[in-house]
Amino acid sequence: MGSIDRDYVVTNVDFLVVGAGPAGASLAAFLGQNGLKGVVIAKAPGTANTPRAHIFNPFALETLRDIGLEGDALGHGTRGDSFKAIRWSHSMIGEEYGKVRAWGGNPKTQKDIATASPCEFLDLPQSYLEPILVRYASTNGFKFKFSTELVDVAEIPGSTDSLCTVRDLVSQHIFHLRVKYVFGADGARSRVAKVLDLPFHHQTRKAVAVNIIFRCELSHLMLQERWSGLHNIIQPQNLHGMVPIMRVVRPWNEWILVCVFPEENDRFKNLTPESPELIELVHQIIGDDTVDVKVHRLDPWTVQESVALKYSVEGRNLWILGDAAHRHPPAHGNGSNTCLQDAYNLAWKVAFVSKGYAGRKLLDTYNVERQPAGATLVREANQQMEAHAALWETLGVFAPTPEEGVKALAELKEPGPEGDKRRKQLHDALEEKNREAQNIGLSYNQWYDSTAVYLADETEPRPQLVGDPIVDILISTYPGNRLPHAWLDIPTRRRKISTHDLAGHGAFCLFVGYGGTVWREAATAISKATGIPINTYAIGWSLDYIDVYRDWYKIREVEEDGCVLVRPDRFIAWRSRNAPSDVEGKLRQVLDSILSRDELQS
Repeated sequence: MGSIDRDYVVTNVDFLVVGAGPAGASLAAFLGQNGLKGVVIAKAPGTANTPRAHIFNPFALETLRDIGLEGDALGHGTRGDSFKAIRWSHSMIGEEYGKVRAWGGNPKTQKDIATASPCEFLDLPQSYLEPILVRYASTNGFKFKFSTELVDVAEIPGSTDSLCTVRDLVSQHIFHLRVKYVFGADGARSRVAKVLDLPFHHQTRKAVAVNIIFRCELSHLMLQERWSGLHNIIQPQNLHGMVPIMRVVRPWNEWILVCVFPEENDRFKNLTPESPELIELVHQIIGDDTVDVKVHRLDPWTVQESVALKYSVEGRNLWILGDAAHRHPPAHGNGSNTCLQDAYNLAWKVAFVSKGYAGRKLLDTYNVERQPAGATLVREANQQMEAHAALWETLGVFAPTPEEGVKALAELKEPGPEGDKRRKQLHDALEEKNREAQNIGLSYNQWYDSTAVYLADETEPRPQLVGDPIVDILISTYPGNRLPHAWLDIPTRRRKISTHDLAGHGAFCLFVGYGGTVWREAATAISKATGIPINTYAIGWSLDYIDVYRDWYKIREVEEDGCVLVRPDRFIAWRSRNAPSDVEGKLRQVLDSILSRDELQS
């Protein structure tokens, strides 16, 4: 990061987001929800022109629900059973070797999702997601400038502001922005992270891949029994050392063929979308050479394992998020989901500090809360890539020779010890893939332990999750956990809404029961005195909302005169099991602590 020693004629910008992918565009949207205005620049000429990330989990969809975009996402995504599986087969229409139900397709996962969230799994390609976010952000205070790159970020002495040098890639004009807050959401080759010299943990990976994006009508071949979002094609005799994975983009005529190699491979070197070899390969993968195939493009990429040790620069208003902070293979399908969660966590904190509701120390909790989540995702994604490799090896893909690969695959059908061993290996490998396929715990069990949650009143440690933290979930109102979902309605019944629908919206939310009048009066008084937005809702018979299935009563973990305080990002900030003698004083003390308001008085 540079420094300046002379004055520039500059344009003043409060908020500059570098990158307009899922992380940058969603951050602009969430900042816009909070009434903030700024600029987004992106080196790309526009939003994503290829599908890229696609699996959208319920917890990411919850963030879009908060800003009224859930309907748009559902309308542009694929819902239902067509994508909720991963399979391994000889070809698209050939012999099947294994299948796991995924992304809400497993009965246990379905039950857990219904318990934990008002939202669902969705296949929402990045090329559809980004325009939804850009449209919202651009109509809520943020201007987008594509074909524009960040050149440098310089410190301004005596200020937390930064001088950003920016280049228009069309005109080559260079201009300068004095920015109060800079956000690096500029992907795996992040210029922001490089300029800031942030430390990263890197793990070298040799695996490489090529995406072949094409159109081909396969509706007549895709029987319901073949439905799957990902089809691993196993042909060691023809495709030795390569794993082709057919990914459906739009059932059943838009596809990506992901060709994975364990190390550098030049099989696709010098090939173009017009190369007949590609058509032949796709026909071979499908198992039918009569279908019409139109290849649009080839995109090579590398498998990465990298996570920033810090997401921010101490004492500076500079942060990174999304792929700029954590880079990993697509296993677990949590890439864009984590990008949105990073942005959702950061946006409300920036809004509260910039509006004078909170001290700057609140911003430090973004790194404390989100860096462990990113590190966990990178670790687990790469562990599952190793599990993929073990399964492919079991099916003969990576055998020393094609002949040995064919022999390994044939052993699945043989009686006797060798066949028994091979079948056991395949069973165990598929069961491990079940962990990835049922991975809602990896996203849901992201609880926070920072100064932005108030733990001083807790007499017991955080409840321990029973089971596998990747697959199973822990639902609790313990501070730092996600707000539990429960269906509510007005007493005379209109339509069900979730506890999540009352929380969020850029405000704290206070859930109370009978005896909640004192809490409501306290919240109103504090809001009037400080400006901190707090929405209070009483849940119970004849109160603001009824607890339709009595789920809130079971999971609130406080008494009728207690309360549950929820942060704007729908994580539990604090809870009081009973009403204290000085309700307003206690609530004020908690908010002052969570928001580091002591800094405002110094």
